[in-house]
Amino acid sequence: MRSLLALAFLCCQTAFGDYAGYLEFQTVPSQAGTAATSPYSLLISGIFPQFATVAHGGQVVNTVTCGVNSIVCPADLTFSKDSGCTAPYAGWEITGYSPTTGQLTASVVIPILSNTRSEKIYACVGNAAVTTFQGGARGAAYDNNYLLALHMDETSGTTLHDSTANANDALKKAATSPNPTTAGKLGGAQTFLGTANSINNDYALFSSPTAPANTYTIEYWTNASSYIDQDSVFLENSGTPPIIYAGFYWYLPGTVIFKNSFNPNSPIAPGHASAGIFHNVVFVRNGDNLSVFLDGVAGTSASGWGTGLEQWIGLGWDAGANSVFNSFNGVLDEVFYSNIARTPDYVTARYNNLNNPSTFYTVSAFTPLVQAPRSTTQANSQVNIF
Repeated sequence: MRSLLALAFLCCQTAFGDYAGYLEFQTVPSQAGTAATSPYSLLISGIFPQFATVAHGGQVVNTVTCGVNSIVCPADLTFSKDSGCTAPYAGWEITGYSPTTGQLTASVVIPILSNTRSEKIYACVGNAAVTTFQGGARGAAYDNNYLLALHMDETSGTTLHDSTANANDALKKAATSPNPTTAGKLGGAQTFLGTANSINNDYALFSSPTAPANTYTIEYWTNASSYIDQDSVFLENSGTPPIIYAGFYWYLPGTVIFKNSFNPNSPIAPGHASAGIFHNVVFVRNGDNLSVFLDGVAGTSASGWGTGLEQWIGLGWDAGANSVFNSFNGVLDEVFYSNIARTPDYVTARYNNLNNPSTFYTVSAFTPLVQAPRSTTQANSQVNIF
């Protein structure tokens, strides 16, 4: 009887290792900056025909609902550290998938992103025995220092879901304020209306304000329709002064600004965020010092911020008509907030990765996995039971 149980175990164990094959992704070290980032959430985005379902000529056998927006995902697509598909990475998130074409947008947390060697990620696919999502629980694709990860790709309703374990979702002013759009940096995004001295400014407020902190990183992608006046993107306080936000100033158009009405010092970005195209803006505060990056390039930092704490409440402008302040006017996408001061190399890598994923890694041809035939011969110690 024990031998029969052992045979059953070996049979099932082998079945769960049966992947049809894999695509090998290798990071490009020159895209990672001048030093390693550890850990790192790697964005993989593109059309990969092998990731379509079998019915559409691909290798995916099973699909399942996954993610904060309950989208269709490939169940038997796993990201592994080895070509045998036996050592999956700690977690991943899928935010876009097409069973028909194999289009995939996914974030995979890897232990290190090196600037001197390629990191290998094996995307294993085609295993009929895998019927549930393998990427882990909410937040598994991000390190614990991320407090917000808003992909902004919701197409209906008033909730913008946070992909971190904090689940600090943002509540929109209304279902179409801001208005969903498919023209985001990575798929879907939200179009905010900013208008001068008007109650018609859009906003989305976090379920809970962020914890008070004087060390943090704010990052987002914007595509401005136009610049109005003082245009708030990431908002701390819109009521009793000081008014505090990260955003833009109308002159010169696209001037990146960190506004604190009690502190005139603001870091200076290396250029202006011209309207009509996407730009990546990152602010990094480390106690008294505040730095700014535009499209991965560092600007001139500013000091004088002391030890005062900031507590962020949302996006846009929620205080009604104001002759000076208003919401950012344009498309907002991929909003992240961390409780640490991210490094310049992290900022460089994130910009390169999200701006053009296909140049951040190379992709191999599909490699089939040859499965060893299962033996039907009984060992000498096995006993037939009748």
